[in-house]
Amino acid sequence: MPKIPTRFLSLSTLVLSLAWIIAAAIAPVERTLGTTVRWVYVHASLTQLSLLFFLGAAILAILVLLGKETLEPWMRVTGWMALGLWAAGFLLSTIPAKLSWGVWVDFHEPRTQMTLRVLAAGILFLLVTLWVNASRFTAIFQIVLSAVLLTLIRQTAVVRHPVNPIAQADTAAIPLAYSIIFLLALLASLSLTWRWVRAIQDRM
Repeated sequence: MPKIPTRFLSLSTLVLSLAWIIAAAIAPVERTLGTTVRWVYVHASLTQLSLLFFLGAAILAILVLLGKETLEPWMRVTGWMALGLWAAGFLLSTIPAKLSWGVWVDFHEPRTQMTLRVLAAGILFLLVTLWVNASRFTAIFQIVLSAVLLTLIRQTAVVRHPVNPIAQADTAAIPLAYSIIFLLALLASLSLTWRWVRAIQDRM
């Protein structure tokens, strides 16, 4: 990877994060949800981004197991980012849930139950891997966690939670706005990941 100055990475993370917030704040509203859809934008962008990071962490873990030890910092940080994005996505989902359904957390919703179980397993994974501090152990654990999550997300039923509210919107402006919001969240997360990896490498 090219040696990008850490100051630039820190600044780009900040600028992209602010752009993500602004894009969500000015995004078009939806006829049924009204301005609540803007909370859906931020919740959905982080949750879907976490799935991408879990997949990326699993791929990096496989490469580490195949002998690419130099990728270990990337594997670890990508896995931590995936878990952090998953947690942030859940926390932000409580706002549209309260506005739409009248409850902060609907524990009867299968998707909510799955989200909380994965979050608990992820926190346990983080603590255990930090304690063991072995690259191969972390890699195997990361592959298992990512595989379980990516399987559950496809198999878990939904009751109240719409399957894809963005794609089902009544205007093409909403999917377009969401795509921009998701891209900004992706770039900000990649910048933060790179900055975090650089910090680890500088201490090695």
